[in-house]
Amino acid sequence: MVILSSLSSSTNATSPYFDVMDYGAVGDGKTDDSQAFLKAWNETCKAQSPDATMNIPAKTFLVNPAKFWGPCVPTRINIQVAGQIIANTDQSLYSNNYWLHFAYLGGLTLTGSGTIDGQGAGSWPERKGVAALQLFSITDLEINGLTHTNPQKAHISMTGCNGVNINNITISAPEDSPNTDGIDIGDSSHIQIQNSKIGTGDDCIAIGTNCSFINITDVTCGPGHGISIGSLGNPVDGGYDTVSEIHVRSCDFIGKNTTGVRIKTWQGGHGEVKNITYEYIKFYDIARPIVIDQFYCPNNACQNNTGTSAVAISDVSYTNMGGTSSGDDPAISLRCGDKNSCNNIVLDNVHIKNSDSTKPASADCLNVKGISSHVKPSLLNCMGS
Repeated sequence: MVILSSLSSSTNATSPYFDVMDYGAVGDGKTDDSQAFLKAWNETCKAQSPDATMNIPAKTFLVNPAKFWGPCVPTRINIQVAGQIIANTDQSLYSNNYWLHFAYLGGLTLTGSGTIDGQGAGSWPERKGVAALQLFSITDLEINGLTHTNPQKAHISMTGCNGVNINNITISAPEDSPNTDGIDIGDSSHIQIQNSKIGTGDDCIAIGTNCSFINITDVTCGPGHGISIGSLGNPVDGGYDTVSEIHVRSCDFIGKNTTGVRIKTWQGGHGEVKNITYEYIKFYDIARPIVIDQFYCPNNACQNNTGTSAVAISDVSYTNMGGTSSGDDPAISLRCGDKNSCNNIVLDNVHIKNSDSTKPASADCLNVKGISSHVKPSLLNCMGS
């Protein structure tokens, strides 16, 4: 009979505590510990207590695709990760398109010094696979202290979540690993991401449709493709995409980033992006530090699209930003689809120079209405008011 009287120092003294080792986990990195994890989760989820803790100790646990779903009895579930959770490399196991899937929860904390390792290198050549940690329809979510590495695709994928605090995490994958976004966000609001380091083969953070009130602060991004809003307005999807109230502050973009801060939308799309602020940003040898691209069209997917509509972008500010760009691309590129699609774009105190002292940094803009002040390279010749 399993005795559940152990206590966690970080939880209430009366909080029930469920250790995966008590449910048959081996923790040798070879034995399938999935059922032990699910048994511990089920007990945690039905505990008759305001909060409950599931503990993953300092061992290596091989876990096959598993669903950790609610609703649960406790209003707060704490998952403490001291060990390493590793994915099975057998691609045939992922036909249902998930690995670690948390859903339908109110009050979830994932915390600890442990690691979530997607062991995804085998899936990268074919650009297939699943996101490592999938979070769906969760309110009051906290992720703190964990390391996330080498997923098949995204490290963290978040959909339909509200009230999220991500703090002090590390995300890493090789710069040439395809589609390994750090954090993907869709249909979510009121999110804080702070004090974290993200280096991947794709976007450090990607903000998709129907997102609002997202604050990103003190994040170091690189390598990767920067912090992106979009892509939005894909006419094939036929949707109306909206993003608003996104605030990126005090972030560093370090070498081998293809972009820094980027907004990307499809030509012929519909929707709006508004109330976006970028401030106190530093760029270190970034190919394209500042980008608005309303002609996003990967793999010639929109070659038959003749629409002239564009996602409306307005009230976007870039202030107190500087550093170095690399290569021959414009350091500042603001390219909008038509004369009315980009309004009130403001740049103030932005200074970017090429890391190669023999090459001047350049700027490029099209159909942009706004104001630039104290900006180098200059936008005076291409920005309308």
